[in-house]
Amino acid sequence: MGKIPQSIIDNILDRVDIAEVISEYIQLKKAGRNFKACCPFHNEKTPSFVVSPDKQIFHCFGCDAGGNVIGFVMKYENIDFPEAVRMLADRAGVEIPEDRRRGDGGMDDLVQRIYEANNIAAGFYQANLRSASAARAMKYLQGRGIKPETLSKFRIGCAPDEWEGFIRYYRGKKLDPGILTKAGLTLKSDRGKGDYDRFRNRIIYPIFNSRDKIVAFGARAMGDATPKYLNSPETVVYNKSNILYGLNFARQEIRKKGYVLIVEGYMDVIMPYQHGICNIVATSGTALTPRQVSLLKKHTDTAVMVFDSDQAGESASLRGLDILIVNGMKVRVATLPAGEDPDSFVRKHGSSGFLKAIDASKDLFDYKLDLLTEKVDIKDIHVKAGIVDEMLPTISKVSNAVLQSDYIKKLAECLGLHEASLRFEMGKVKPDYSYKYETETKMEAACFNHRQSEIHLLALAVMDREIFFRIESGIGFDMFRDENVLKVLKALGELYRESNDVNMGKILSRFENDAGGRSAMMQAVAKADITQDREKAFEDCLFCLRKEDRADRLKKLTSRLKKAQERKNSPEIEKILLEIKNIHEEKVV
Repeated sequence: MGKIPQSIIDNILDRVDIAEVISEYIQLKKAGRNFKACCPFHNEKTPSFVVSPDKQIFHCFGCDAGGNVIGFVMKYENIDFPEAVRMLADRAGVEIPEDRRRGDGGMDDLVQRIYEANNIAAGFYQANLRSASAARAMKYLQGRGIKPETLSKFRIGCAPDEWEGFIRYYRGKKLDPGILTKAGLTLKSDRGKGDYDRFRNRIIYPIFNSRDKIVAFGARAMGDATPKYLNSPETVVYNKSNILYGLNFARQEIRKKGYVLIVEGYMDVIMPYQHGICNIVATSGTALTPRQVSLLKKHTDTAVMVFDSDQAGESASLRGLDILIVNGMKVRVATLPAGEDPDSFVRKHGSSGFLKAIDASKDLFDYKLDLLTEKVDIKDIHVKAGIVDEMLPTISKVSNAVLQSDYIKKLAECLGLHEASLRFEMGKVKPDYSYKYETETKMEAACFNHRQSEIHLLALAVMDREIFFRIESGIGFDMFRDENVLKVLKALGELYRESNDVNMGKILSRFENDAGGRSAMMQAVAKADITQDREKAFEDCLFCLRKEDRADRLKKLTSRLKKAQERKNSPEIEKILLEIKNIHEEKVV
C-alpha cells in the first residue's frame, strides 16, 4: 500500500491514548503517573511493563520491548504497520484516503479485498436469512432458541439453495468476482463452466479474527448434503490454527472474569453468550495449537475446558490440554452430564446451572487422576504403571517446582508408591507422548551501540524543548557521531517547529521501519526516566561530548600522522603535529 501521510498518523496519535488502548488488551494498574502490568510479550511474575500516558509510550524493563501505541498494536496483534494504523484510525474516527488504502495490488491490497468480500458475503447471507426462501433455516435457528439480537451480534445468515446466488449478487455490485475464489467463497467448475458458490442451502456462521474482521465462514447443511459442516478453506487471511471462534466478542469479559471457558462448537459459544456468559471461545473441533494458546495468554492465565461426557473420558482430549500447561497456564476441567453440550445444557438449566458446572471444575491433575483411577484396580502393579505413564508427562510440563513436587507427592500417595521412584521415572519421560509441541520463536532485536553521552543529550532534548534549541544553536550537531541519534534529533527539530504538542509516541512514529532510530529513541527514553537534575545532566553531557570529540579528532590525526611518516612527507607531518598540539592545549568545558 502507499505510504500513509505523517500528518494523518500524527492526527491518529493525537486522538488515541496509549493507556486506554493497552488497557483493552491487558490489565493495567496505576503506579504514580504511570501504569504497570506483567508484560504480554514474555513470561514474568513481577510486573516490569510500564505505560506512560505523559510520554505516550510503553516500555518493558524485562524484555526491552517498547514503543508507541502503534508499535504496541503491531506487536500484540502480530500485524504490520499499515494495518495497525488503520485499526487505530477506525478507533479514532480518522479517515485514511481510499487511494492509499487500496495500494498497488500487493499482498496488503489482496488482504483488504478479501476482508471486503467476506464482509459483503456476510451481509448477503444475513439478508437472505430474513427472506421467505430461508424460512426453514430461520425456523431451525428460532427452534434452537436464538434471539434476533444474537443473530445480529454474530452475523448469522443463510446461503440460498442456488449455485450462483452470491456470485450474481457480487457482480451486481460492479465488483470483480475474481477475488471470491481467493477468499474461499466460490469454487471453479471441473467442467470449465465458470465458478459457483461454495456455500449453498446452509446456515452460515461468520468466523472473526481478534480484530473483528471476518476471515472465514462455517456452514451447517440444512438438507441431507454432506458434509454436515463445511468450513472455508485456508486463505491468506485465514489459518484455522490461528483462530478461536468468539474471541473477538469475549476478550474484554475474559480479562474481567480472569479466566476463559473453552468449548468445541459455534453454538456452544453462541447460546452461553446469549445467556450472559461471555468469556467463552471455541476451538471449532480441533486440538488447541500454540498460536491459539498465545492468543489466550494475552488476556488470562487460566483456562476452564468444558467437556461433554464423551470428550471427558478421552485420553487424547486430556493430553491436548498439556499445551496450556507448557505455556504456563492454569487448567481446570468442567464436565457436563451425559448427552449434554454447552448449547443444550444452558438452554435447559440457564446461566446459573451452567456456572454451577463451571464452579465444580477440577484442576487438570486431579481430574485426570480421578478419571484414570476410577473403575480400575489400583493395587494391580500394571495398572499403576499405566497411570504413571499417563500422569508423568503432564506433571513434567509444570514449570513451577513447588506445584510439580506437590503433584508427585499426591500421585505417590494415591498409588502407594515412593516419591523417589516417580522422580526417577520422570527423568526418563518423553514429555510429548509421541507428539511434539511447537515453540514460538523470538525475533532477535538488532543491537546498536550508541554513545551514552549522545543518548543522554537526546533524552534531555526530548524532555525539554529549550534544551533542544540550546544544543542546536550552541554546539550544533557536528560533534554527534551516531547517525541514528542525529536522525532522531533532526526529526525532533521538525516536530518542535511544527507543533507545541510533542510527545515520545509521535517521535517514535517516524521510526517504525528504522531499527537504528527506534533503538536510539528507546535508549533515550530509559535515560529520561532516571534523569532528575536536567541542567547538571546537560552540562555533564556537553563535557563528555566535547571530550569524546577531542579524542576522535586526535585518533584521526594520529592515523594521518602515521601515514605521513611512512611517506616521509615532512610538511604534512609538521602540519599534523601542530594540529595535535593545538588540540592538547584546548580546554574542555
